[in-house]
Parts: sequence; C-alpha cells; structure tokens
Amino acid sequence: GSTGLPYLIGFVVRPTGRLLDGTPLDEVVIAIDEGPDPPPVAFFLNCVHPRVAAAALAVSPAGRGRVIGLLANTSARDPDELDGLEELEVAEPGPFGAEVVTVGRQYGLGLLGGCCGTGDAHIAAIARLLAP
Repeated sequence: GSTGLPYLIGFVVRPTGRLLDGTPLDEVVIAIDEGPDPPPVAFFLNCVHPRVAAAALAVSPAGRGRVIGLLANTSARDPDELDGLEELEVAEPGPFGAEVVTVGRQYGLGLLGGCCGTGDAHIAAIARLLAP
C-alpha cells in the first residue's frame, strides 16, 4: 500500500539521455508519472558527473520538465568504467562545485549535492557559489 507521503525518484543516466538499461529518460519519466498514484513530486539525477547530467537533460524534454535535482559524481567516466575502479576518482572541489552550480542554473535544478567522490569540501564549494 501507499504511504501517502511525497517522494522523489533518482536515476543514473548516460550522456545520451538514457538510463543504464538503455531506456530513454523521457520514456521513464512519462511512464512513472502516468503510473503510481500519487506520482512522484519530481525526479533527480544521481551519481553522474555534471557534464553527463547536462548532456542527458539537453536531449530529454520530459526530463527537463520534471528533473529538479542533481547529486553529482566527481568522475566523468562511464558507470561501467567506474564499477571496476579500486579507488574513487576525486575532482578538485572548486571546479567541481562550479560545474554543479552551472548545470543547476542552466536547467533550473533546485536540489544540488554530491555522490561518489564528494566530501565536505565539494559540498562547501557548491554552497559558497549558491550563497547570496
């Protein structure tokens, strides 16, 4: 049964605008919005680099309308490559934060944060750029 509570759903996407199984983000968003009652409040992208998120959203009109957040990975590598790494790839916090905020502003994303490879310094860099 349904809890009746609001919820978000997150996806890992490729730059092509497709989920890891190959399904287009637009198809998934539309199918989920038409499925459960109530539908999710919104969607977010997680564990992808900001450039990957931007590329995916650029080719996903339905996604652009419903994706409100990005929890970004510091590595721009393909998820299949990342899966076999013994250590996380970690980007410099300042440039990473700038990319996250740029993508957030470009696509109107109100929920910005980090995933794999991020730490306090990465989140602080995002916060500094968003501070009034």
